[in-house]
Amino acid sequence: MPKVRRCVPESVPRLLHYVSLDGAGGVEFQFVDFVARARALAGWRSDIVACGQRTHPLIQDRLDPSVRLRREKYAGRLKLPKWPPQLRAACQRRYVRESRPDAVLIWNRLRDSEDTLAAAGPQRCIYWERGAAWFTGESASKRRFLDGVQAVLCNSHAARRMLELRWGYQGQLCVVPNALRPALMPQAPAARSGCADAPTWRLGVAARLESIKGVALAIHALASMRDGGISAELHIAGDGPQRDSLMRLAKRLGVARQVTFLGLVADMAVFYSGIDLLVHAALREPFGQIVIEAAAYGVPSVVAGVDGLVEVTSDRETGDVVWPQADLAAYAALGADAEGLPPWVYHPNEDTIAAPRIVAPEILAKAIIDLLADNPRYARYSAAGIERVATSFSFDTHVKRALTAVGRFVEGRSLTWEGAS
Repeated sequence: MPKVRRCVPESVPRLLHYVSLDGAGGVEFQFVDFVARARALAGWRSDIVACGQRTHPLIQDRLDPSVRLRREKYAGRLKLPKWPPQLRAACQRRYVRESRPDAVLIWNRLRDSEDTLAAAGPQRCIYWERGAAWFTGESASKRRFLDGVQAVLCNSHAARRMLELRWGYQGQLCVVPNALRPALMPQAPAARSGCADAPTWRLGVAARLESIKGVALAIHALASMRDGGISAELHIAGDGPQRDSLMRLAKRLGVARQVTFLGLVADMAVFYSGIDLLVHAALREPFGQIVIEAAAYGVPSVVAGVDGLVEVTSDRETGDVVWPQADLAAYAALGADAEGLPPWVYHPNEDTIAAPRIVAPEILAKAIIDLLADNPRYARYSAAGIERVATSFSFDTHVKRALTAVGRFVEGRSLTWEGAS
């Protein structure tokens, strides 16, 4: 077999990104910041192939105007048909040929990436796993792609184990944890002293309103606290398909007046200033970016012990982890919609993948009460969270770590290095 020639970076190394930019959420904004900081910190230039139907205007406006952006399934303004497939494959080859990338980063796209792999060659392609490995569908295309791609960056250890345990991936893997975008970092982080004596405790949830985020469990926990005579309220930042059903659940449990649905929140700093604790009882969470964001503002968290949430929440140091035990039948019995959940999640305390489970609302409520009633522990968590964000989730460190891994790979060395995951 002929030796594969590695592409050694030139004086101005180049990246070609395949990424969906349809939306304007945290992932898309993080991508824009990654491209900008890769150039500012290390001189890496980027071209982009947008894989969705469009590029969201808010994302387009924030992209460096020098970045060349094209659309995956289009030749100019002409959308290429699926048949014959050679048309789209030829377009892929042309994009790679024109960009001359040292490396091709495929962002969280297990599906529809075989043509990219074929066009650029496995010696240049790196897949960046950020949650797609949890999705339903055991398609042959996903497995062929993973069999062909030689290197994978993962945003968490949970993502790494999902690829290994569910998909049997055997190539090179390197964990590059997500980080807090500079725009989200408070200018003057301040630790909090506690709220044990507050007349009403203010809980917060920040999530898309869908089954996977476990918002119904937070509402049930609030009801349990109220039944125990504790004055508390719940503020929910986010929107989604289950907003109406969650409002009905709050009404049925008698806590409608104590639950505020804020919808999409433009200024999250204001949101964090208005809550005492973040509650994140998700059934699946490959990383848990929102926990880092809350910690930067001195807000401790109580989270479910699933997937990557235990990696962003240091149990008994920056927050408390509640281990999920009940099955999905219990979730449905609580009035939650159990449809559309992934077949597997990663259970870090067992190092296994299995069906999703839920935290029991009464246990979640007890963890919340125990933390908020203990001012010294609360203050310790608040200060430790701010420190951990600064030391472990710096965005520039995140970018440098990713570029180091990419650079090593394209030079023909191991994706990982001493001290890397």
